[in-house]
Amino acid sequence: MRLPSYVRKAAMGAASIPLLAGCAGEQGTGEVVERAAERPASWTDLPVRTGARDIVHTDTDHRSYEVRITVKSLVRGSEEDMRGARVDGELKGMVPHYLTFEVTNTGRKKIPAAYMVNSNLALNGTDWTRGEKVYVSGGRPGGVDLPCADTAPKTLAPGDSYDTCVTYVLPEGVGVLSLTHNADGYLDEGGAVATWPVEGGLKAASAGLAEPGDSVRVRWDAREDGVLELPATLVSVRRGSTADLAGLDLDLNENERRGDPYYVSVTYTNTGPKDLYADQADRVRLLTEGGRQIRGKTPFVLDTKIPGCPSDWVARMIPPGDSVTECSIHLVTDDGDKPFAVGFAEAGRPGLVAWRAPLR
Repeated sequence: MRLPSYVRKAAMGAASIPLLAGCAGEQGTGEVVERAAERPASWTDLPVRTGARDIVHTDTDHRSYEVRITVKSLVRGSEEDMRGARVDGELKGMVPHYLTFEVTNTGRKKIPAAYMVNSNLALNGTDWTRGEKVYVSGGRPGGVDLPCADTAPKTLAPGDSYDTCVTYVLPEGVGVLSLTHNADGYLDEGGAVATWPVEGGLKAASAGLAEPGDSVRVRWDAREDGVLELPATLVSVRRGSTADLAGLDLDLNENERRGDPYYVSVTYTNTGPKDLYADQADRVRLLTEGGRQIRGKTPFVLDTKIPGCPSDWVARMIPPGDSVTECSIHLVTDDGDKPFAVGFAEAGRPGLVAWRAPLR
């Protein structure tokens, strides 16, 4: 299955895109402005698993704060909501999704720039794309006000709370898999993750995935020979042991060292007329039920042998007609999340090719 584009690595403080001048609510008051306008029939309540999650908010100065986020609702709006907004061309035709939640400071320190607490939230599409965060303010055509206003106060004292709403946009036809929060400020880099799944999202995400053993053509970075399209086959996904990684130079952070390693093996075939140098493991992603894309790691020492993660690619060229199997190590750091699929980030083209994960 080829997953559409829009996959971006989101970092702490990723910029939101203003759509209209003005405000639907008053930022800095900590109060949501109530609207009496009739709700359009085109809006749909999505079955997100609501409730509170205790998380760690890391600000741009790498200071950490204890926070509780309570998701209250997720509403899919209409493309009509975006009409007349000043948006980049790539956002035209997107569908807004309005996430309402409460933020509580559960720690002992005052949180400066409280509006940044939501910077580590991500809305994950059923194609593993991430919703683009935008600020939609003002009103819809016909004078109907929008339901979503960012009303975070400038600071948040210990024990205080505020309700707010954030708008994300996804392409037409893409459903929502989950909402996630990453504690260290970088998505998919091994930090602690809180997840709010959306009912039916996982089933939608699984539709059309290639099966293990299926050969799928991927765009391969052949370096000096440019980008080639060659067959790839997912061979296996095995759960390993942290003991397997003892002594390996894998550049793991604290959360990853406590995580569960999964070994992903993919076979590539050289159908071209020339020898090719392999090593495409850095393009493999372990996709989880919660919506994460976990990049692979490989040892810096090329002749390292890891039980359950055999590779025959080490420092050799692949002659025409030959195949090579590469193994990458992916660390799952969230006990409540499970691997679900394997994706390949293609060279020179946004998006993923994906197989269902055959867990062992």
